[in-house]
Amino acid sequence: MKTWTNHLGRVARGREHAEDLDQNEARELFGAWLDGELPDLLAGAFWVAYRIKGESAGELQGFHEAIRHRMPTLPRTHHLRPVVFASYNGTRRQANLLPLLALVLTRCGVPVLIHGPDTGSLPAVPTQDHPPKGRVHTVQVLDQLGLAQASTLQDADLLLHLQGLAYLPLSAWQPGLAKILALREEMGIRSSVHTLLKILHPFAPGEPIVCAAVTHPPYLQRLEDFFVRAGITALCLRATEGEAFANPKRRPELRVCQDGHAWVFLEKDPHPLLHTPDLPASTAEDCRDFVLAVLGGHRPLPGAIAGQAATLLVLSGRCPDLGAADALLHASFSCIAA
Repeated sequence: MKTWTNHLGRVARGREHAEDLDQNEARELFGAWLDGELPDLLAGAFWVAYRIKGESAGELQGFHEAIRHRMPTLPRTHHLRPVVFASYNGTRRQANLLPLLALVLTRCGVPVLIHGPDTGSLPAVPTQDHPPKGRVHTVQVLDQLGLAQASTLQDADLLLHLQGLAYLPLSAWQPGLAKILALREEMGIRSSVHTLLKILHPFAPGEPIVCAAVTHPPYLQRLEDFFVRAGITALCLRATEGEAFANPKRRPELRVCQDGHAWVFLEKDPHPLLHTPDLPASTAEDCRDFVLAVLGGHRPLPGAIAGQAATLLVLSGRCPDLGAADALLHASFSCIAA
């Protein structure tokens, strides 16, 4: 108990005077939190402290190590590297096109795993910090599309074989982390757990491509630094309302982290749109109809989504370069928007 209060005294000194824990201290702290050994009062205090301070690269690495040490892994049985998306935000103002991006990849033969909240745990009451109420979550759109979701890692493995896509609720493979995430409803604010969710995957180290997106630029640099240090292959971009798909109104810069290096894979679209894309309203039903129309060749695939998909096709090993990826997308979809 004394150790945790000492740690709290260091990280809860405000934005200007807070200290960072070292990597080992962060791993021990988060391990105790995952194991339920942290008293509720201290858990809430750490949640708020890290919301104010933010986590350092070393702390994020330590938190991640604590999780990986306690989690089972999903075997990679496909010859291509799977793509992993974390989807916990949902969209409120814009259509949620993450299901479309995922299904574009599966049509091209790339397995996709999305992890996010349980359907039954979606908030019924709004919180004050980025309230989830009224948002359209990826799992809701997938449910509208009739795609099954996994309840265990074994289910996820089966769904990857049967439909090329698996939605894995957090509680199905990270029950300890799911309990910590539930603090969001009690505290009303985000914290470091939301950053952690963006870097997690259930596969063995080095297997998947993690597609990670954040809203604020400093967090983007923080994620990139983490992926480089951890040796994880990742595609990093500015999020669309917190979700990991390229804004269809103007594609953001797409940055790749691989083999200990980071670089710009696709530049940000520099040109303003001459015409607003014909996009659906932000409801699960409208998103479903749009996805089906694009897959059926009745609506064009948004160009920003195509650019992100092409990048992931290269990283997964499906295509050798962007030219081949673009050719595959044009062969797979009757129309791609400019």
